[in-house]
Amino acid sequence: MSLSLSTIIRNICSRLLIALLLVVLAIPLLLIILMPKRWRYTNRFKYYMMHVFYVVSLKCALIPVVVRGKENIPNTPVIIAANHQSSLDIPLVGCLVDCHPHVWLARSELMQSWLLRFVLPYFAVIVDVYAPMKAMRSLLKIKNVAKGQGSHLIIFPEGERHYGEQVQEFFGGFVTLAKAMKRPVVPVRIFNANKVYPRDAWWAYWYPITIVVGKPLIMGDDETDESFKRRVHQWFIEQKEV
Repeated sequence: MSLSLSTIIRNICSRLLIALLLVVLAIPLLLIILMPKRWRYTNRFKYYMMHVFYVVSLKCALIPVVVRGKENIPNTPVIIAANHQSSLDIPLVGCLVDCHPHVWLARSELMQSWLLRFVLPYFAVIVDVYAPMKAMRSLLKIKNVAKGQGSHLIIFPEGERHYGEQVQEFFGGFVTLAKAMKRPVVPVRIFNANKVYPRDAWWAYWYPITIVVGKPLIMGDDETDESFKRRVHQWFIEQKEV
Protein backbone atom coordinates (compact mmCIF):
# COMPACT_ATOMS: atom_id res chain seq x y z
CA MET A 1 0.00 0.00 0.00
CA SER A 2 1.51 3.32 -1.11
CA LEU A 3 1.90 6.15 1.36
CA SER A 4 0.55 9.61 0.72
CA LEU A 5 2.14 12.71 2.19
CA SER A 6 -0.86 13.18 4.48
CA THR A 7 -0.45 9.62 5.79
CA ILE A 8 3.23 10.22 6.57
CA ILE A 9 2.50 13.51 8.33
CA ARG A 10 -0.35 11.94 10.30
CA ASN A 11 1.89 9.06 11.40
CA ILE A 12 4.65 11.41 12.53
CA CYS A 13 2.19 13.56 14.49
CA SER A 14 0.53 10.50 16.00
CA ARG A 15 3.81 8.95 17.14
CA LEU A 16 5.00 12.20 18.67
CA LEU A 17 1.75 12.49 20.60
CA ILE A 18 1.96 8.88 21.79
CA ALA A 19 5.60 9.38 22.84
CA LEU A 20 4.51 12.43 24.84
CA LEU A 21 1.71 10.38 26.41
CA LEU A 22 4.15 7.67 27.48
CA VAL A 23 6.43 10.26 29.05
CA VAL A 24 3.51 11.75 30.98
CA LEU A 25 2.33 8.30 32.13
CA ALA A 26 5.81 7.03 33.05
CA ILE A 27 5.55 8.01 36.73
CA PRO A 28 1.99 6.61 37.20
CA LEU A 29 3.13 3.40 35.50
CA LEU A 30 6.07 3.15 37.89
CA LEU A 31 3.73 3.63 40.85
CA ILE A 32 1.49 0.83 39.57
CA ILE A 33 4.48 -1.50 39.11
CA LEU A 34 5.67 -0.76 42.64
CA MET A 35 2.20 -1.31 44.05
CA PRO A 36 1.92 -4.24 46.52
CA LYS A 37 0.55 -7.35 44.84
CA ARG A 38 -2.49 -7.45 47.11
CA TRP A 39 -3.59 -4.09 45.67
CA ARG A 40 -2.88 -4.95 42.04
CA TYR A 41 -6.48 -5.75 41.08
CA THR A 42 -8.31 -3.43 43.48
CA ASN A 43 -6.66 -0.03 43.31
CA ARG A 44 -8.92 2.57 41.69
CA PHE A 45 -5.95 4.76 40.72
CA LYS A 46 -4.66 1.96 38.50
CA TYR A 47 -7.93 1.67 36.56
CA TYR A 48 -8.29 5.43 36.26
CA MET A 49 -4.82 5.65 34.71
CA MET A 50 -5.55 2.70 32.42
CA HIS A 51 -8.70 4.46 31.22
CA VAL A 52 -6.69 7.63 30.58
CA PHE A 53 -4.22 5.59 28.54
CA TYR A 54 -6.95 3.92 26.46
CA VAL A 55 -8.81 7.13 25.65
CA VAL A 56 -5.83 9.42 25.07
CA SER A 57 -3.89 6.87 22.99
CA LEU A 58 -6.88 6.56 20.66
CA LYS A 59 -7.04 10.34 20.40
CA CYS A 60 -3.32 10.36 19.60
CA ALA A 61 -3.89 7.81 16.84
CA LEU A 62 -5.90 10.50 15.01
CA ILE A 63 -8.43 7.90 13.80
CA PRO A 64 -12.22 8.38 14.01
CA VAL A 65 -13.94 5.74 16.14
CA VAL A 66 -17.71 5.10 16.28
CA VAL A 67 -19.13 2.92 19.07
CA ARG A 68 -22.58 1.34 18.88
CA GLY A 69 -24.18 -0.43 21.83
CA LYS A 70 -21.83 0.59 24.65
CA GLU A 71 -24.88 0.65 26.94
CA ASN A 72 -24.98 -3.15 26.61
CA ILE A 73 -22.03 -3.43 29.02
CA PRO A 74 -23.59 -3.60 32.50
CA ASN A 75 -22.03 -2.36 35.72
CA THR A 76 -22.09 -5.92 37.04
CA PRO A 77 -19.03 -8.01 36.07
CA VAL A 78 -19.13 -9.77 32.71
CA ILE A 79 -16.81 -11.47 30.24
CA ILE A 80 -16.05 -9.22 27.29
CA ALA A 81 -15.07 -11.17 24.17
CA ALA A 82 -13.75 -9.27 21.15
CA ASN A 83 -12.33 -10.15 17.75
CA HIS A 84 -8.64 -9.36 17.33
CA GLN A 85 -7.17 -7.60 14.29
CA SER A 86 -4.67 -5.05 15.54
CA SER A 87 -2.72 -3.80 18.54
CA LEU A 88 -5.25 -0.96 18.52
CA ASP A 89 -7.82 -3.45 19.81
CA ILE A 90 -6.49 -3.09 23.36
CA PRO A 91 -7.39 0.60 23.78
CA LEU A 92 -10.47 0.17 21.57
CA VAL A 93 -11.92 -2.45 23.92
CA GLY A 94 -10.41 -0.99 27.08
CA CYS A 95 -12.11 2.36 26.62
CA LEU A 96 -15.52 0.63 26.68
CA VAL A 97 -15.28 -0.27 30.37
CA ASP A 98 -14.48 3.26 31.58
CA CYS A 99 -12.77 3.03 34.97
CA HIS A 100 -14.40 -0.25 36.02
CA PRO A 101 -11.92 -2.85 37.32
CA HIS A 102 -10.99 -5.30 34.60
CA VAL A 103 -8.48 -8.06 33.92
CA TRP A 104 -7.08 -9.03 30.53
CA LEU A 105 -6.21 -12.53 29.37
CA ALA A 106 -3.01 -12.38 27.32
CA ARG A 107 -1.23 -15.03 25.26
CA SER A 108 2.07 -16.34 26.60
CA GLU A 109 3.80 -15.50 23.28
CA LEU A 110 3.61 -11.81 24.18
CA MET A 111 6.11 -12.46 26.96
CA GLN A 112 8.81 -12.88 24.31
CA SER A 113 9.01 -9.08 24.09
CA TRP A 114 11.38 -7.72 26.75
CA LEU A 115 9.13 -4.72 27.36
CA LEU A 116 5.88 -6.68 27.58
CA ARG A 117 7.57 -9.29 29.76
CA PHE A 118 8.21 -6.53 32.28
CA VAL A 119 4.88 -4.69 32.07
CA LEU A 120 2.20 -7.21 31.07
CA PRO A 121 1.93 -9.25 34.31
CA TYR A 122 0.79 -6.11 36.14
CA PHE A 123 -2.25 -5.75 33.89
CA ALA A 124 -3.10 -9.25 32.63
CA VAL A 125 -3.11 -12.95 33.41
CA ILE A 126 -0.86 -14.83 30.99
CA VAL A 127 -2.38 -17.88 29.27
CA ASP A 128 -0.59 -20.57 27.26
CA VAL A 129 -3.41 -21.73 24.98
CA TYR A 130 -1.35 -24.61 23.60
CA ALA A 131 -0.55 -26.17 27.00
CA PRO A 132 -3.88 -27.37 28.48
CA MET A 133 -2.66 -27.74 32.08
CA LYS A 134 -0.99 -24.30 32.14
CA ALA A 135 -4.02 -22.76 30.47
CA MET A 136 -6.34 -24.30 33.05
CA ARG A 137 -4.21 -22.96 35.92
CA SER A 138 -4.33 -19.50 34.34
CA LEU A 139 -8.12 -19.70 33.98
CA LEU A 140 -8.42 -20.69 37.64
CA LYS A 141 -6.21 -17.76 38.61
CA ILE A 142 -8.24 -15.25 36.64
CA LYS A 143 -11.43 -16.74 38.02
CA ASN A 144 -10.22 -16.18 41.58
CA VAL A 145 -8.97 -12.67 40.86
CA ALA A 146 -12.06 -11.50 39.02
CA LYS A 147 -14.57 -13.17 41.31
CA GLY A 148 -13.11 -11.60 44.42
CA GLN A 149 -12.93 -8.09 42.97
CA GLY A 150 -15.97 -7.97 40.70
CA SER A 151 -13.77 -7.22 37.69
CA HIS A 152 -14.74 -7.54 34.06
CA LEU A 153 -12.74 -10.16 32.17
CA ILE A 154 -11.52 -9.18 28.71
CA ILE A 155 -10.49 -11.86 26.25
CA PHE A 156 -9.76 -12.23 22.54
CA PRO A 157 -11.19 -15.73 21.88
CA GLU A 158 -9.44 -15.98 18.50
CA GLY A 159 -6.22 -16.16 20.50
CA GLU A 160 -4.11 -13.81 18.39
CA ARG A 161 -4.29 -11.02 15.83
CA HIS A 162 -5.37 -12.10 12.37
CA TYR A 163 -5.14 -10.55 8.94
CA GLY A 164 -8.35 -9.46 7.25
CA GLU A 165 -11.90 -8.92 8.47
CA GLN A 166 -12.95 -12.56 8.73
CA VAL A 167 -13.55 -13.77 12.29
CA GLN A 168 -11.50 -16.90 13.00
CA GLU A 169 -12.46 -19.92 15.06
CA PHE A 170 -12.63 -19.37 18.82
CA PHE A 171 -10.75 -21.06 21.63
CA GLY A 172 -13.07 -22.24 24.39
CA GLY A 173 -11.52 -20.48 27.38
CA PHE A 174 -14.22 -17.84 27.59
CA VAL A 175 -16.88 -20.59 27.67
CA THR A 176 -15.12 -22.31 30.57
CA LEU A 177 -15.08 -19.03 32.49
CA ALA A 178 -18.69 -18.16 31.65
CA LYS A 179 -19.82 -21.58 32.86
CA ALA A 180 -17.71 -21.65 36.00
CA MET A 181 -18.45 -18.07 37.06
CA LYS A 182 -22.07 -17.90 35.89
CA ARG A 183 -21.31 -14.74 33.94
CA PRO A 184 -22.79 -13.45 30.70
CA VAL A 185 -20.56 -12.87 27.70
CA VAL A 186 -20.70 -9.43 26.07
CA PRO A 187 -19.51 -9.76 22.44
CA VAL A 188 -17.60 -6.87 20.84
CA ARG A 189 -17.08 -6.76 17.07
CA ILE A 190 -14.37 -4.41 15.80
CA PHE A 191 -14.39 -3.34 12.16
CA ASN A 192 -11.46 -1.90 10.15
CA ALA A 193 -8.76 -1.90 12.84
CA ASN A 194 -6.79 -4.17 10.51
CA LYS A 195 -7.00 -1.52 7.79
CA VAL A 196 -5.77 1.21 10.10
CA TYR A 197 -2.90 -0.67 11.73
CA PRO A 198 -2.44 -4.18 10.32
CA ARG A 199 -0.53 -6.91 12.08
CA ASP A 200 3.25 -6.51 11.59
CA ALA A 201 2.77 -3.06 10.04
CA TRP A 202 4.82 0.02 10.88
CA TRP A 203 2.68 2.69 9.24
CA ALA A 204 -0.91 3.41 10.28
CA TYR A 205 -3.50 4.38 7.68
CA TRP A 206 -6.54 6.60 7.94
CA TYR A 207 -9.75 4.61 8.04
CA PRO A 208 -12.78 4.99 10.32
CA ILE A 209 -13.20 2.24 12.94
CA THR A 210 -16.58 0.94 14.06
CA ILE A 211 -17.16 -0.98 17.29
CA VAL A 212 -20.38 -2.91 17.81
CA VAL A 213 -21.18 -4.05 21.36
CA GLY A 214 -23.78 -6.80 21.58
CA LYS A 215 -26.25 -7.57 24.33
CA PRO A 216 -25.02 -10.01 26.99
CA LEU A 217 -25.24 -13.66 25.94
CA ILE A 218 -26.05 -16.10 28.74
CA MET A 219 -25.16 -19.77 28.59
CA GLY A 220 -28.25 -21.93 29.00
CA ASP A 221 -28.45 -24.55 31.72
CA ASP A 222 -28.82 -27.32 29.15
CA GLU A 223 -26.47 -25.77 26.58
CA THR A 224 -23.20 -27.54 25.84
CA ASP A 225 -19.88 -25.72 25.81
CA GLU A 226 -19.54 -26.22 22.07
CA SER A 227 -23.04 -24.98 21.23
CA PHE A 228 -22.56 -21.84 23.34
CA LYS A 229 -19.20 -21.17 21.69
CA ARG A 230 -20.85 -21.53 18.27
CA ARG A 231 -23.69 -19.20 19.30
CA VAL A 232 -21.28 -16.48 20.39
CA HIS A 233 -19.18 -16.97 17.25
CA GLN A 234 -22.31 -16.74 15.08
CA TRP A 235 -23.12 -13.35 16.60
CA PHE A 236 -19.79 -12.05 15.28
CA ILE A 237 -20.46 -13.48 11.83
CA GLU A 238 -23.86 -11.77 11.63
CA GLN A 239 -22.68 -8.27 12.51
CA LYS A 240 -22.42 -5.55 9.88
CA GLU A 241 -20.34 -2.41 9.94
CA VAL A 242 -23.27 -0.13 9.06
